[in-house]
Amino acid sequence: MILSAMDRLPRLIASIIIVLATSAGSVRIARGVRKPFSSNAPDYRMLGPQNAKVTIIEFSDFECPACRVAEAPMRALLKLYDGKVRLVFKHFPLERMHRWARAGAIAAECAGRQGKFWEYHHELYDHQDEWASAKSEQRLPAYAARLGLNTLAWNACRQDPAVNAAVNSDAKDALNAWVGSTPTFFINGKRFVGALQLSERGTPWVEKELKK
Repeated sequence: MILSAMDRLPRLIASIIIVLATSAGSVRIARGVRKPFSSNAPDYRMLGPQNAKVTIIEFSDFECPACRVAEAPMRALLKLYDGKVRLVFKHFPLERMHRWARAGAIAAECAGRQGKFWEYHHELYDHQDEWASAKSEQRLPAYAARLGLNTLAWNACRQDPAVNAAVNSDAKDALNAWVGSTPTFFINGKRFVGALQLSERGTPWVEKELKK
């Protein structure tokens, strides 16, 4: 039997309704399995006052070129809102793509335990092309020495399983937050991905949040 266009219309509408309902259900299911993630980090991986109205959680990978590009807008944002925002840095080394990312994260974490996380953080991003290679075991200790770290303690720290576990804990938070690429920023819970979103949309969002 051949159906006319008018006969087919109700069936088409019904099909569309079913598809939409199924899609909505899938979204609800996906949201249901989404897990909360911790915004906690050691004090040395935080910048800004504890009572700031705006908290930025950054998931980043020291070997990631896009993360290095995002450094400029992030530093500009922190300078613009000095004393008004709080930055929390969380490790998310994407090791399938970046072979040396975990080594960088552990090196920075151990610098942090001597009070120089941010100085080492800047060294890693500012000199990414130097250390993100087979030369990492030459460069990473050189940065520690240049920053005046106790290199014996720093090297011992890099072998500490607790440091590796701290990086893994951050990576687990990233997965719970559905972070699919780096850098990803959560500004008072709203997601921004990459330098462009941070610079073009992040600042207006910070302004909006500060006015609440």
